[in-house]
Amino acid sequence: VSGICCSSEIPAIRSILKPLPGVRKVGINVATKVVYVDHDPGVISAGLLMRALNEERFGAEVLTDGGVELMHDHRWFHGLKFNVAISGIFWMMSMLSLIGGNWEYLKYAGIGSVLFGMPPVLMKGWMTIRRYQFDANCMMIIAAFGALALGEFDEAASVAFLFSVSEWLEARATEKARRALGEIVSLRPEYANLVDKKAGGIVIVPASKVPVGSLVSVRTGDKVPADGLVVEGTSSVDESSLTGEARPVEKRVGDELSGGSINVGSTQLVVKTTSTVGDSTLSRVIQLVEEAQTNRSATEKMVDAFARKYTPVVLVVAFFLCTVPWILGEETGRYWTLNGLIIIVIACPCALTISTPVTYSAGLAATAQRGIIIKGGSRLEALGNVKTVIFDKTGTLTHGRFALSHLELVGEDRTRRELLELLAIMEAPSSHPLSATLVSAAKSEGVVVPENVLVKEHTILKGEGVVATVDDKKVYVGNERLFKRLNMYDISPQHVDSVHQWCKEGGTVGYIGIEDTGIIGLFCVTDTIRDEAHDVVSSLVENGIEVIMLTGDGDGAAQAVGKEIGLPKSSIQSQLLPEDKLHFVSREKKLIMMVGDGVNDAPALAIADVGVAMGQGAALAMEMSDVTLMDSNLSKLLFSMKMGAKVITTVKENIVFSLVANSIAVVLTFAGKMTLLLAIASDVGVMLLVTLNGMKLLS
Repeated sequence: VSGICCSSEIPAIRSILKPLPGVRKVGINVATKVVYVDHDPGVISAGLLMRALNEERFGAEVLTDGGVELMHDHRWFHGLKFNVAISGIFWMMSMLSLIGGNWEYLKYAGIGSVLFGMPPVLMKGWMTIRRYQFDANCMMIIAAFGALALGEFDEAASVAFLFSVSEWLEARATEKARRALGEIVSLRPEYANLVDKKAGGIVIVPASKVPVGSLVSVRTGDKVPADGLVVEGTSSVDESSLTGEARPVEKRVGDELSGGSINVGSTQLVVKTTSTVGDSTLSRVIQLVEEAQTNRSATEKMVDAFARKYTPVVLVVAFFLCTVPWILGEETGRYWTLNGLIIIVIACPCALTISTPVTYSAGLAATAQRGIIIKGGSRLEALGNVKTVIFDKTGTLTHGRFALSHLELVGEDRTRRELLELLAIMEAPSSHPLSATLVSAAKSEGVVVPENVLVKEHTILKGEGVVATVDDKKVYVGNERLFKRLNMYDISPQHVDSVHQWCKEGGTVGYIGIEDTGIIGLFCVTDTIRDEAHDVVSSLVENGIEVIMLTGDGDGAAQAVGKEIGLPKSSIQSQLLPEDKLHFVSREKKLIMMVGDGVNDAPALAIADVGVAMGQGAALAMEMSDVTLMDSNLSKLLFSMKMGAKVITTVKENIVFSLVANSIAVVLTFAGKMTLLLAIASDVGVMLLVTLNGMKLLS
């Protein structure tokens, strides 16, 4: 929507689109001049939405996949570049009048510059005034025609031509941010190679038509149309569209694939889809990235509020400068009227209202390109102000990929195989990460669960374990807390020593017991610490950020991991239930970032100032978390926090530079050293400099 000049157009666009039938939600990104409309295409088409905006002369065109042109409204755009070019020729001719002598008559060429350069500005200004608003277009109209009225034709030409050029340059400067976002959106596959068993071949169909459970062929260079499982073939897959990780990942039979990833190996993969294109992880990422662009930060809102109050004040001052001095004579009146017009040009708030959202958009695009999904400028700003980082342990500081390392029997009534069989029976219905490990360990030793086993009342005990009735016996599998609560924690000193040793090694200890019998076995599963965890924690501490680890594991396992990553005992909280984590986070007074897998710590993520989901639950938790790391690389936390800090710094730089430049221009105006040419050149120059300063975040 090229007619978006600044945030003052937001209410007008909403008032046009929101009442239309079939429109559910309207989001507006001032920086990229893009309006996101969630609508029912069966009720209202994108073309009708475009026409509704263009009836109010907003200069809208429909984009598909975030940047591919689909429709144009030629009524608005036709001949615009020609007008600007002709306006420029007349402007240069009028500038020759400054030589004097016979060249002085060329100043009248400035009228031609205004006639060709101002019509688009006049139309935008008129539509703005019709909406009872006042924007930069209106200010430039007053300046240009005021200069004409004073006979300052060359000055009027300068305003008309340079302001038109500034809009074109601004569009070029912001195009990079729009393209960066468009690159993410354009990763959505258009077609799929559907395996047709009846026809005995492959049928090319639109990716949106592929149902769940279909078999699709993904040849070398093809995009995976939707999330799915590999059922045939082994090949290297580029997942950088989601994770930002450039290195291809080898995928085998049984491995999960995400829609939008590309087969870069030499072997065809056959994939069974587990989602539609619209419900795929990539589509959800695209939706979140688009919505993030419309989630404005407190600073953006503050700048807009400042501009709304600042502009009318300056206009009132300019009005008095243009009127009151005429009582002192024509010469004095002309002098101060010209200065009043200069003040109007200088007061244009475009440098602030454009550069601020551009900076946030650039920061969000830069992080999204690296597989970091941040829900808007407000969260990005919060990332730059984080004072405390709280980590969950399992699946966050560790990989969350467990292995059964120890299994000991208590008593001689059962064999190892019988114990593994009972563990598999108890853990098979559970979704806990440890459950899959125990079931897998049983299968690896050839244990097969008998089909005639009767299991009733299988219940998950949050933060403790599971309980079920197996063949009329109540069986428990869980941690030390569970068995102490049941008064069943009674093991020999030898087993106690084993538990202490396993905890020192960083293992997670569990027990299996039968009611009226007691504990019949104990086991230990181990996890590996992420390679980058120590460096990330060290970097956070060096930057003055408090780091805390919360875990439901026992103290021994927690302290072992803490020691490996460089955390003191005072920064480790163990044996916590999900509600304990929630209470701990809610008590913290500093600005908190909570990092977890989004599964067991969802409540704590939700109430933290910044909730970061990563690991196995990231894809599931991305809608509720503030930040999602798509590839679970902890180093990206540092990048996102640095980006947040850079955005805050850049916005402050732009605000200070704009205000200082405007202040200098005002001083020069009252000192009689400023002209309309210098004023418009200063306004355009400052706007471009601060916009480019914001765009550097994409580098």
